[in-house]
Amino acid sequence: MIPLSSLGGVVAVVLFTTPPKATLKFIWTPVFSLFTRFNSFLNSILRVLRGEFFLSSVPCEPGLEVSTRSKRQGTKKLIVALLLLVGVCVSVTAQPRLQVMLDFFPNPNHVPLIVAVEQGFFADEGIEVEIVVPGSPSDPIKLVAAGAVDVALTPQINLIIARDAELPVIAIGSLIGSPLGGLLGLKESGIASLSDLRGRRIGYSLAPLEPILWRTMLASVGVEPSEYELINVGFNTALSLLSGQVDAIGAFRNFEVPQVTNEGHEPAFFPEEEYGVPQTEEIVIAANAERVSKDAPRMRAFLAGLARGIAFTVEHPREAFQSFIDAYPDLDDNLNRRAYEITLPLYSDGARIGPQAEWEDLQDYLCENGLIESKFPLAEVCTEEYLPKK
Repeated sequence: MIPLSSLGGVVAVVLFTTPPKATLKFIWTPVFSLFTRFNSFLNSILRVLRGEFFLSSVPCEPGLEVSTRSKRQGTKKLIVALLLLVGVCVSVTAQPRLQVMLDFFPNPNHVPLIVAVEQGFFADEGIEVEIVVPGSPSDPIKLVAAGAVDVALTPQINLIIARDAELPVIAIGSLIGSPLGGLLGLKESGIASLSDLRGRRIGYSLAPLEPILWRTMLASVGVEPSEYELINVGFNTALSLLSGQVDAIGAFRNFEVPQVTNEGHEPAFFPEEEYGVPQTEEIVIAANAERVSKDAPRMRAFLAGLARGIAFTVEHPREAFQSFIDAYPDLDDNLNRRAYEITLPLYSDGARIGPQAEWEDLQDYLCENGLIESKFPLAEVCTEEYLPKK
């Protein structure tokens, strides 16, 4: 079957040849009208198969007589043509497609999104959602800005920094409306309070953001930058902690904390929002700011389906996690189950973004610490226009 995309979106033309002086043409244009006529094509085929529809029912030139044999031949041609045309329709998605790029590899943060796909919530809203895994955590915000994907999951901080870099991105919703980050040490290493990191080595993976966050936290308990050492350990943060390479790491409370617990260690975790870092949203839904208004129907459909996925996850946590495991069987282990339990209360109700005051505070913080040059009007970084009505 030749895919419809190879036709260049032009016109589908089917020619049927009857006796001389008569050529019946069935033309459907543009190609997308194929979708709206899909049911009528099926009905026509059923009528043909029941013997109710012959070429004589199609208007011909006045005076043109069609023999019974011609009728039968025409019927066969019509059946073949309709089947081919229906085949083309079936080979293409009948619903609009929307590509969603995750912020990282699939994990329990994404359960409501997977649930919305597996439970058919997006299909109910009239769209087909394709989930794309990024090659790098820095890819999603760049690719949605370039229009390579329709929406992307990204931390709120990343979105604001990208906006400052003149990338056309805007937050249209939220998946996890609370921060997940903080500093993690091990109690067996003598770390019971954040100030115990004085004179210690702290591992990080993302600069310049993480060093600024950890400096803020440590300053809140009176520990100066000269009193600790920051070491870039790449993305092997938990390994660097457990191997003793560093004494603490930047960590997620729903992943590295249960990870070290599973390894038999007692974690000492210090949430960033309790030590001077403004409230942030861990995962917002980013769209292309230049295209979002043109894509309004798809954006609304996506957010409506996601909101249903979040509600279902909260109301039916076991069934929701099973949908996630059905999609990603390799993630069925104790670590991911514990991560899911920690994340469950943190999903954004109704996929709604956080209060405007929190966006203002976060911009102030990023500006004061040199991560962005200036603040933006809120309408340029986030919008509630496409969210489901309360």
